[in-house]
Amino acid sequence: MKNLAKVMFGVAAAAAVTASAAGQFPFPQNMKYPHGHIIEYADTDMIKEHYKLWKQAWYQASNGWVLAPEGTCSTVSEAIAYGMLISVYMDDQEVFKNLYKTWTGNSAGANGGMNWRIGCQGGTGTASDADFDAALALVMASKQWNDASYLTAGKSLISWIASNDIASNKIKPGNQWNDGFNPSYATTANFQLFQDVAGGSWSSVISQAYTDLNGCQDSKTGLVPDWCDWNSHKPILTSAAVSNDIGFYDDAARTPWRMAMAYYWYGDTKAQAFNKKVVEWLLPTTRTASGVNSGYKYDGGQYYADESDIRNFVSSTFSGGLGLATSSIESAEAKTYLGTVYKVLKEKKSCSTAQGCGEGSVAGEKYYPATLNMIYLLLVTGNMPNLYNTTGFTPFTPDPSKAPSIKEGAGEHLAFGDTTVGVSGLWNWGAYHDKLGIGTKMVPDSGDSPLYRLDDGTVIARASMEIGPEPEWTAEAAAAGTLKYPSAGIAVSFKKDDCKKDKSCGVDFSALGIKYIRVTAKSTGPIRMAILNTITDENEEKKVENAGAGSEPGVYVDNTEDYKEVLYDMTPSDYGFKGAGAGLEIDILDWVSRNNAPEGVEIIKKIKGLKWEVKDAKGGIGEISIKAIEFLDASKTAIDPVKLTGVEIKPVSLYKVSMMPTFSVRANGMQVEINGAKAGSVFAVYNMQGKAIAGGMLMSSNMTVRVPTTGSYIVRVGSEMNRVNVK
Repeated sequence: MKNLAKVMFGVAAAAAVTASAAGQFPFPQNMKYPHGHIIEYADTDMIKEHYKLWKQAWYQASNGWVLAPEGTCSTVSEAIAYGMLISVYMDDQEVFKNLYKTWTGNSAGANGGMNWRIGCQGGTGTASDADFDAALALVMASKQWNDASYLTAGKSLISWIASNDIASNKIKPGNQWNDGFNPSYATTANFQLFQDVAGGSWSSVISQAYTDLNGCQDSKTGLVPDWCDWNSHKPILTSAAVSNDIGFYDDAARTPWRMAMAYYWYGDTKAQAFNKKVVEWLLPTTRTASGVNSGYKYDGGQYYADESDIRNFVSSTFSGGLGLATSSIESAEAKTYLGTVYKVLKEKKSCSTAQGCGEGSVAGEKYYPATLNMIYLLLVTGNMPNLYNTTGFTPFTPDPSKAPSIKEGAGEHLAFGDTTVGVSGLWNWGAYHDKLGIGTKMVPDSGDSPLYRLDDGTVIARASMEIGPEPEWTAEAAAAGTLKYPSAGIAVSFKKDDCKKDKSCGVDFSALGIKYIRVTAKSTGPIRMAILNTITDENEEKKVENAGAGSEPGVYVDNTEDYKEVLYDMTPSDYGFKGAGAGLEIDILDWVSRNNAPEGVEIIKKIKGLKWEVKDAKGGIGEISIKAIEFLDASKTAIDPVKLTGVEIKPVSLYKVSMMPTFSVRANGMQVEINGAKAGSVFAVYNMQGKAIAGGMLMSSNMTVRVPTTGSYIVRVGSEMNRVNVK
């Protein structure tokens, strides 16, 4: 019994030692930063799963390596430094110790940076960004595991960096070369930490870093190149360039993340200003993080999306790196966009093994994007705080209820197919979504009407939608027919007839003289308006590749909190229409083959309706609310929607206008003003074809109703009626 007691006591003691060795800041730290915006509804179990996959594929415990680039025979200092940083915040001291042993065992100098590559293809000399991140990780480790030796080592490395990786306050690429400026090496948050920890002239290094960053930053897009000339600040190629092309590629993609961290931790307004330039271009150009291309080529003094086969895809490197710029910006649109960044990072996962990663059955992201995925996820979810000085960092509990979600709206849900009510005279509305079981949800449900009557009598078309992520395309999956693409949206058809049976149902806008479409709407999320037409229907039936359903020309609509009028020019242009201006052309999606797609001059004669759908490659949430749709001629005069719908409703007895109604009506532009009516009365506004375009209960004696076109209207209040002419 005494021996058993001793054994039990030993087990308890061992357990106590293990418990005491736990980090001072175990994962998840869940801290709001002093500045910027984070994702407050993150799934921290998901981050643990990402870390488990990352370790399984890229961490090699036997020799303390993070396998990089993609082979299994080498590692680079960047990978070791990233691994040290990740393991600190995941509170994984065993991994940290192993990686740090690799660092010190391959040092380019006493207490210095690590040789940039070791293994089957070794290299001497350091990469400065790896040195900066390793020093940061050491300082954080000293606080995480309450180990002063890490702080001492961190200070020694900082001192070595100042003498070897910095020259005249400028950031060298490494201790043995200086053939250009790499904007992503401007780790200004690290430098501020170095100043706080070790003193010195790091404030001057920060100042020079912003001088060089601003010199290299493109005025139109806010993008920077991988490498920049020291004197002209023009994009260049250097001996250290990862890409063979000049532009915003794998190195440069990290720069907005570096700036986001500087703003998060220190409220650095120069970092915020850098990201603001990026965001001003990013939001209208990409709409969501999954709209970010994996590379932007610099040519002729401008940046263009690199749509080559090896670049035209979604990756954590670019969607996360660029997308994190939005975390520094105070706007509802930027916050919404940041949610899509989290969505992409959540959906993108590491390969399960390094061997064969990205090939055949080993799906997932390779070393570089998978590693950045971990760092970006930690930062954007409040799990990369400044452990050296937590002043201003406040703990929080993730709240799943704060996550974007579909929701019910106010108003009376109207019946499907009701020809007595509509939006601007258009009644044939429907909601639709896939039934694939891949995460799509929608209010109202598929097959229902998206029309709602609000308390003031206004009728709107509305839907709140969420779709799951699109599948990764492979030739094998396409051949097997296993690819499932999500969809959800609302649509309005112009003709009542079934267009698949009657190809003549398409409306000829050119014959009707329709030059513009004016839509009054508000939306959130990635909502795309598309032009439905019978030609793509025919292509779908004929199985024309990339030219059937989903290939209709369209345009993403701007997100607005209030209703906003947008005028779309329907003049044909290539495979679509001019749209709302530069960058807002109504055009086909990138994946649609232009060899098979119909041109705008064909589509303009065969338009069957409009649709608004949520569209996001990695899954997303969106909401659209439409108040009015008007079809205008070249002089911007409204055209009667009956000419599009083909629905003729005979006038009803209600059109016997009262001789002396007690209320008055007058036209004010396209508004009909009702005055002197009895509050609480039921009212309706009819066009001369007998179609009710608005109705409900009067909440006061006066009310204004917008009508879709010029012409005569009947206003009924209770049993009384009045007529008004809108000119």
